[in-house]
Formats: sequence, structure tokens, C-alpha cells
Amino acid sequence: MVLKNRVIFKEITVKSIFTIEDFLRTYEKYKDLDLQKGISFKERNVSKTTKINPSLQIASPEEAKDIAEIFNKVYLGTYPYKELTNEKEIRKMILDPAFYWTVFKVNSKEIIGCIGFHIDLKNKSATFHGFAIKKEYQGVTDLLKLLIAGFYTILHKYHKKVLIWFCEVRSAHRKSQFLAAVQHLIPSAFFPKKDIFFNKEESEFLHILYDIDALKKYRKKERPKIIPRMLNSYIYAFEKFQIGLPEIKNYKKLKFNNNKIEDISRNLIRKVEKDNIGNELITISIKNNNSFISFLYNPLIRIFEKTEYQVSNKEELYLFITEVKKLIKKKSIRYFECFVSGYKLSHQIILYDAGLRPFGYIPSFKYNRNENVFEDQIAFIYYEGKVNGNLKLIPENEKFLKIINPLWDF
Repeated sequence: MVLKNRVIFKEITVKSIFTIEDFLRTYEKYKDLDLQKGISFKERNVSKTTKINPSLQIASPEEAKDIAEIFNKVYLGTYPYKELTNEKEIRKMILDPAFYWTVFKVNSKEIIGCIGFHIDLKNKSATFHGFAIKKEYQGVTDLLKLLIAGFYTILHKYHKKVLIWFCEVRSAHRKSQFLAAVQHLIPSAFFPKKDIFFNKEESEFLHILYDIDALKKYRKKERPKIIPRMLNSYIYAFEKFQIGLPEIKNYKKLKFNNNKIEDISRNLIRKVEKDNIGNELITISIKNNNSFISFLYNPLIRIFEKTEYQVSNKEELYLFITEVKKLIKKKSIRYFECFVSGYKLSHQIILYDAGLRPFGYIPSFKYNRNENVFEDQIAFIYYEGKVNGNLKLIPENEKFLKIINPLWDF
């Protein structure tokens, strides 16, 4: 079906990719800045209308309390990820070399906001997390230049060591989407109704910035194989990241070996590990076997996320997903997120037949350390109910949703 669909892709205007290298060239003027020493810019043309001009620097362990208080106050005690409202947990992250917590200050003293970065060198990736500003400083503080300069210093430090930077961005207001866009992170997946802020369900976008090597040098050479249900999601990635044509395979109902399923079922092992803040890591595995599925359960907002799995045949994955669906029902889960290989048709079909839907084709999103390649992933999502109409989108995010064509009215 590749040839039959070439017309669709020829009609798409492929633009140049904006990469980490482009970012570093664009903002080279910041190359001598140092986050350890702090970053600030002198005010010019000071007047009554001039916005407050803060500084940005690495947080100290003693400032963990201030960061936790910001999340508690800004979100009125409703922030769904309790590690960011817990002083001890934030202190651990500040002391961890894999984390960067940075704080915005006025008058070199008062902390008015923060943003964190997690560096995962083993997987050549990094994530943004925890951007928050005190309410009284929202809209009156000039943060844009500082954000770009701070991001530049970290990008420059980890250039060619970290090849993918990504973050989750709220859909309920345009400001956070705009900040992601000015840092050139591109929307690549949509997570319907994933979070609950201020006691209201809210959707998220996944935004990504790539090193050119992640898309060209290290991307798996195998042509992606997708069923037609994935085509709309692939079209957007094709346009944005120049990833070439996929093989589009006809959807076929899978046949399973029932005897094998029964044998696996008798040997399932279930394990639950609780952390200090109430989350649970749930793992389902098979006795005397390396196959497993694991995911993080957040009971506060009733979601399963951060899913990882390894299987040796389709029967194992089918049974794992069947067990997950039982837990979804038992725990009244609102949302389940699972990333699936862009090269394994049977995995896509199993997830689709289980009721999950594709909400983004993400090239080079999973690093395979054994083969030293990045593999494409498809974001499959299960969610309860309908997506609310309170989406406030910048043009690029609106375009993304229209192209992937979700199953609810937009």
C-alpha cells in the first residue's frame, strides 16, 4: 500500500526541521552565560510600564521548600504530581546530578518561580518538568529571554549527549504552549484528559525538540509499518520531521494460540511497589520468563502512565493488556498511556482492538541501547468520557489536532 498512498504524501509541503543545532546557532549570543553563576539581563528604557526583570539560577537544596510552596499555592493544593509539592522529594532532585532545578528570583532574593530538567544520559533524552510562577508575578514578569538563555546553556552542555528534549504542555491555556513553541519544541502527541488541575480534567500535548542525529544518523533504518488507523498521525510527523514513507498494511484480525495464552495465564506474577508519595509501580510478569509490562499508577488522578513492556510473542502482549484492562475496571482508571513500536503491526493491532487509540506518531522516541538506534513510537491512549471543549490552542497545536483527526468533535 505504499505506492497507493504516495499521492497523499506528495501533497504535503515538507519544511525544514528546526533542530537543537539550529537552536544553538540562533542563540549563540548566550554561549558565555553560566547558570551556576546566574543569568540576568539589564533593564532598558525603564518606565512605569516596564515588566519586572528577574534572574535565573540553579536552585540550592535550601530552596526546596520555596519550590514546593509555589506549586501548592499556584495550584491551590490540587497539583496532581505530589513529588513537586513535597519539600523532601524536591531536595532529593536538587541533589541528584541527573536533575536541574532552576529558580527565578527578583532582587536576587525572592523566588517567584521555577522550572526543572531531568537528564537521562542512558537514553540520550531529557524532559522539562515543573514550570510554575507565583500568581502575583504572572503577566508582569519578563521571563521569555531568561527561559531561552537558560535552555541554551543546558542544551549546549549536553549537545550530542542528549538527542531528544521533550515536555508535556497544558491545553487549558495558550501561554505554556507559546513558551514551548518559542523554544522550538514541536507538538507530537496528544494526551486526552490525562491530568486534573484545579479539580478539572485537562488534556496535555507532548512537545519535542530533536538533535539532527536522532532523526538522521541514529534513527532505525527499517521502514515503519503501520495500519491505516495510524496514517493521520504519521502524516503530521512526515511533514514536520522528514521521516520518509511508511509501509501501510491492511488491518487484519489477529489469531491467537489459546493453549499458549492459558499456559501464560497460569504463570503470571503481579508485583506492586509503593513510593513515599502514594504512587505505585505495577509490574505484571511471567514466571521463568523475561517478558513483562509495568506502569506507574497515580491514585490521586486515577491514571496509568510511564508504561514499559517487553514480550516475545503476541500472546504475551495480548494477555498483559487484558490484565491491564481488568485493573482499569477495578481501580476506575480514567486514563491509560502506552507507547507502541512503529515497526510492529501486531502490537498496534492488539492495542487498537483493546480500545486504545493513536494520538501521535513520534519518530525516534525510544532509544534502543543494545542496537544504538532510536525507534519510532505511537502514542496509544485509553481515556474515559469525552474531551471537554475547554481547549485553548495556539495555531500549531490546533493544526496538529486537525491533522491527526481524533474521534471526538473538534
